[in-house]
Formats: sequence, C-alpha cells, structure tokens
Amino acid sequence: MHERRKPVIVMVVASLIGMVFAGSFLGALHHTRPHDVPVAVVAPETDVHRLGVMLDRKAKGAFDLTAYGSQDMARDALLNRDVDAVFVLGDGRVAGQGRGARLIVAGANGRIENGVLTEVFQGFGQATGIQVAVEDIVPLPSDDNNGISSIFFVVTTVIPAVIMAVLFAFAVPTAGAGRRITLLLAGSVVLGGANVLVADAMLGALAGAPWALWGVTSLLVFAVASFTAGALHVAGPPGAGLTALLLVPIGLPASGGPMGPRFIPQWYAAFGEWLPPSAAISAVRNVVYFDGNALGRPLLVLGLWAAAGIALVLAPKRRTREQRETVTPTAPEPATGT
Repeated sequence: MHERRKPVIVMVVASLIGMVFAGSFLGALHHTRPHDVPVAVVAPETDVHRLGVMLDRKAKGAFDLTAYGSQDMARDALLNRDVDAVFVLGDGRVAGQGRGARLIVAGANGRIENGVLTEVFQGFGQATGIQVAVEDIVPLPSDDNNGISSIFFVVTTVIPAVIMAVLFAFAVPTAGAGRRITLLLAGSVVLGGANVLVADAMLGALAGAPWALWGVTSLLVFAVASFTAGALHVAGPPGAGLTALLLVPIGLPASGGPMGPRFIPQWYAAFGEWLPPSAAISAVRNVVYFDGNALGRPLLVLGLWAAAGIALVLAPKRRTREQRETVTPTAPEPATGT
C-alpha cells in the first residue's frame, strides 16, 4: 500500500467509526418517549379501559395497561418483573371524583422511568380530582440513587472482556482450541470476580447478592470474550473489530441506557434484547434488586452468545491469501523401474 494513502485510510476508518458511535447513541437517546410500558391496574376492566383511553389522548401507545383483581397479585407481578408499575384506583373512579388512588413503583427500574410514571399518573389524578400517592417497594440504595450503577458496571465489564480476548490471542498464539476455551473460562471467573469485588465489597454500589452477581458477570465476560476470540480466530482483526463495534456503540444504546428499553425506538430495543449488554443490565438488576426474578431470558441470551463463541473458537481457521501463497507444493517422487 502506498505510504501516502495510509493516513487517508486511517482518517476514513476513524470517521466511519465515529459515525457509528454518533448515529447509534444519538439515534437511540436523543428523542426518547415511552412506549408500551407495562402497568398493572387494580380496578374493574371497564375502569381500566377508560383509563387507557384517557392516557392515550396524552401519549398514544405509551402504556400497556392490564387489569388485576387484587393488589397483592399486582405487587407480585411488579416484583417478578412482569410489569413496571402498579396503579391502584382505590375508591376513586376514572369518570368521577374520588380519593385514595396509589401508584406503586420499583425505584430499581430507574429514576427516569419512575419519574415519567409518577408525572403521568399524578397528572391524571389532578385532572380527575383523585389524590395519587406514590409508594416505592424496591427503592434504590443510597449508593446508587440514580439507578445507573448496573449500566456502568456492564460497560466496565464488556470492554475489558473484549481486551482480554485480544490479549490472549497475542499471549498464546499457538494454543489449541481447548486451551483457548479453558483460558477464557478461567479469565472470565477472575475478571468477573474482580469487578464484583469493586462494585460490591469496595464501593457498595451493587451490594446484596455477591455470589449471584459474580455468576452473572462471569457469564457475561465469557460470552463477550469467547465470541470476540472466535471472531478473531475465524476472521482476524476485522472480525474482532466488528464484534467490538456491535457490542459497545450499538449494544449499549440499544439497551436504552439510563432510560431503559421502553424509551427508545421499538425496533432498536427489540434488536438490543438479543445483545449481551442489554441482557446483562437486566440480569444485574434482577439479581441485585429483585431477588433473582426474571433471569431466564437474560441468561438465555448470554448463553447463546457463549455457545456461538465456543463454536467459532472450534471452527477451522481460514487461511489468508498470503498463507496460501507461501505453501510449497510437494514435489512428486520419481518413478522407479523394476
């Protein structure tokens, strides 16, 4: 390659990467609005329907209301992560005066989402003459009063996991597939434990379930590191680079960041659900704040990425053009007479 072209190529590549970062983060997070936020409503079906019509007039499609027969069932649904809030009409009525309504939220879902829910339902109360009290049954700890520790914890796990996979490739370039997988497993447990040590024991930012958090974090590291290592093994540096772009500038905003997946474009959130960052953020919140509920889907996503990574590591390495050209053909043995 001509020396004068290299700087131009570097600038073009850097600009394209910058466009991916800017387009992904700003595209997902610059104009956020709620869509299909699941809310349990403890009221008769007719009142729930009327409430839905009223809320749709303010923000169409923002909330997905489901009628529940009892407050206990609705609270269980909130704790099990089936809904994001519970609205109890009490002796109030949608079509008339009343008092005693209550909005039950889980602060661990994030301050922004709970702020929107509180604003909307208290605004409904003011418009209808119903007093709406707010109760938080899963409050955030004082060390994470903004609810963003889980997001940054995942960021600070995904990036070192990618780096670890690349460093292993340089440190043990001739290792076989079995040894590479063993090293990735060991490194995942060590890196996962180190991050949990900082987040839980040293800072108290994600305290309360260290062993479960260690398990989830180690699985996240292995899913990311094994896939990166596999992409590097099969496709070389471009494969690892594309993996890093998919996981960081695309995967992180596709999780919804501090707003959550209910506040970004629906197609982007649906895509992000199948990427490790979004799955890991949900898993971390669920083990730390929700007693390990609703872990099935996040663990499935991480497990699928880990399986794909193992498959790529085990796959035969494709020879480059240079490698094929350096192969010296074996000369045929001369024929011998009898």
